[in-house]
Amino acid sequence: MKKINFYLISLLVATLFFFNSCGNSTNTEATDDAAQTEVAAVNEAQILVDYLEANGNFINSDNVPAMIKATEVHENLENPKYLVVDIRKANDFAKGHIANAVNVKAKDMIVYFENDIKPADYDKIALVCYSGQTASYVTSVMRLLGYNNVFAMKWGMASWNMPFGEKWLSHVSNDLADQLETNVNAKPAAGNLPTLSTNQTDPKAILKLRAKEVLSTPFSDVLVKAPELFTKGSAYYINNYWPMPKYEAGHIPGAFQYTPKKSLDTKADLLTLPTDKKVVTYCFTGQHSAFVTAFLRILGYDAYTLGFGANSFMNSVMQEKGEGWNAFTQKEVHDYEVVEEKVEEGAVVEEEGGGSCG
Repeated sequence: MKKINFYLISLLVATLFFFNSCGNSTNTEATDDAAQTEVAAVNEAQILVDYLEANGNFINSDNVPAMIKATEVHENLENPKYLVVDIRKANDFAKGHIANAVNVKAKDMIVYFENDIKPADYDKIALVCYSGQTASYVTSVMRLLGYNNVFAMKWGMASWNMPFGEKWLSHVSNDLADQLETNVNAKPAAGNLPTLSTNQTDPKAILKLRAKEVLSTPFSDVLVKAPELFTKGSAYYINNYWPMPKYEAGHIPGAFQYTPKKSLDTKADLLTLPTDKKVVTYCFTGQHSAFVTAFLRILGYDAYTLGFGANSFMNSVMQEKGEGWNAFTQKEVHDYEVVEEKVEEGAVVEEEGGGSCG
């Protein structure tokens, strides 16, 4: 009898243990599902944009575009408080660069700032590329990360001397100036921000991951040429980044006007940008729009920039309109010296930097 009771008690204990275990498993699964739902419900883009707007709101501030002229760089060649970082391809850097400049790939910029230099030791860090566009793009990213002493050299090496100047002079045009429209296109209603999936909730962590991803994309991949917008403009949401009076004077057909340093705020017109279409921004030179494009891509927009800006399709008109239109002419090209580096015969020179168009 005692033996039978022992078996009955053992069976009862095992049964209770089994059901209790199943219950715990169900509770654990429910907890995991709830946690995953909570993570999915986090609006990372909103967290990020709130953080950026509360901490300087760089893209809508007077600090953008953060640029430095070639004349200032030249005047400070021997100044240890000025650092020149050239992001062109390594072989182009070797053929001629600014004295004391260092050559760093755009995609390695964050690592370079964190591990190789002490950014705060410099009054100004000038990023240099071919035309000023890639440098503007990278500078925007670094500024958003909090490096407030970083500047893009305006017009890039094209303003340093000839034949670098040909990078700009060969891209100016007036071919499409007669195809502009003057009517004001109404912006769509405000929508939502893009969806980000870094699986982070801390804004700084989200920003850093997004910054790394943006810099890992070659600048050439975010460039659009003017003929594309005039012939296939409906495939893009075109952001004319000019003051309203200039927009009304003539803009790319179908373009919507966004006011520089004001419109790309959640309390203004940022949310009118579509999240399901390519957004291409254009300014006068392609430099300010590169700043904007980097910002929009960090937020998750499928953003692009018009290479060389309005200079690529209405340069002569801009020259005629005069001050405030930022027309590129040969007057922008100086005659400053460059340093050449000898490359040993047969040596393999890595050809990666900021991108061939920037």
